[in-house]
Amino acid sequence: MYAFLKGKIENVLEDKIELDVNGMGYEIFMPENEISQLEKSDKVIKINTYLHVREDDVRLFGFLSSNTLEFFKKLISVSGVGPKVAIGIISNISASDMCIAIATENVAEIKKVPGIGPKMAQKIIFELKDKIMKDEISNIKNNVKVANKKNTNVSEAITALQVLGYSEKEINEVISNIEIENDKVEDIIKKVLKQMQK
Repeated sequence: MYAFLKGKIENVLEDKIELDVNGMGYEIFMPENEISQLEKSDKVIKINTYLHVREDDVRLFGFLSSNTLEFFKKLISVSGVGPKVAIGIISNISASDMCIAIATENVAEIKKVPGIGPKMAQKIIFELKDKIMKDEISNIKNNVKVANKKNTNVSEAITALQVLGYSEKEINEVISNIEIENDKVEDIIKKVLKQMQK
């Protein structure tokens, strides 16, 4: 319903902001690490939003980038992970570290997030990696260079990057222009993210 909102920050609180959009105030819950970058201002900013509706609660969740929003949507698609838990994950672990943890099935890294136990960490890894593998990996392999198709590290890195919301086309374009022949999964992800952020 709401793809994004543009307005001026009226107030910055611990777990949310109040955004003035043409005189109407919107309460938007956001990750702590993104809230810390914001302050009350007359400057118009864009917040990518997700409207969560339950019988007893309607809340707007917001993110500074569309990729973080896509990552949030994937997290809440995991059974047992609600919006609050997903926001907590995004607040406590960087997107690249979460990406690497999923790709390498590093339960210990995800368990560091407050409120996430070993079972939930395993479920997040299994459901997100498995979903992407089923939906995308066969198509991706056909589009990556022949040399890279033989490298399982490349496939795992691509899977993890898609969890973050990057498209198949974006990832393939970057991978085809960087040297990653003998790199570990973590190194491939870091190189691709570095290029994406330029």
